[in-house]
Amino acid sequence: MRFPEVAVNGIYRRLIPSKFPTIDVYERLGPQAVRDEAVRLEELTNPRLISKARILAASEGMSPPASVQLQNWNHAPFTYPNIEGSYLLPSPFPVLELASNIKGALARAILRREAFLSRTADPPQGLDMRVISNSVVGTFVDLRASCDKLDQQAIWSIGKDLYNGGAMGALFTIPEILGSQFAAIFSKACLVESAVQAAHYRFQWDGNSISKIYDFADGKDLTRGQILSSNSFDLASTDVKTSDH
Repeated sequence: MRFPEVAVNGIYRRLIPSKFPTIDVYERLGPQAVRDEAVRLEELTNPRLISKARILAASEGMSPPASVQLQNWNHAPFTYPNIEGSYLLPSPFPVLELASNIKGALARAILRREAFLSRTADPPQGLDMRVISNSVVGTFVDLRASCDKLDQQAIWSIGKDLYNGGAMGALFTIPEILGSQFAAIFSKACLVESAVQAAHYRFQWDGNSISKIYDFADGKDLTRGQILSSNSFDLASTDVKTSDH
């Protein structure tokens, strides 16, 4: 089955946990020589570092530059695939899934975090999340009018065919998240600039759902209903531009 293609040039977003290690992860090993050896062993076994070394070895004339591809926010999603897959691809296909606007990125993150937390019986807690923005440029397969009524296996079948066929990525919509579109990035060549950290939020897990979302920028709470509704509000602006190809 053939699908239309569109040229994409715009800003897409996702949310990731806002956690940073406070010390060198090998600091407790003691002497510097031991820590250096631990780093050397990690470089031999860590798939992200192995992939980085491979990219650097072949980086001359690379577009986008190796520094963009090797930025952790751009590099890790293609090295550590989600074990549950993404909307368009099952595991272990590497893919970066992004939303066209903040509202869509928040909604997708809420649904995925709720799915995870509902299996863990975690008590009520706050989860700090941050927005990562990417400039995306490329020619994408347009699935926005094609997948709404398909089941997950059928969607994955289409995604695998596109990925194996050499597509740069695909645009799609998610029925549960109205008013937003999404991009599945198959090729890091679509990421033309370094990713940028943007707004911070706190998801309030109440033991059953993420009921409130605190916006650190304006000090206000958003409700789950606001994010997942079809109504637009200030967060729903988009910088994405597409054109028929």
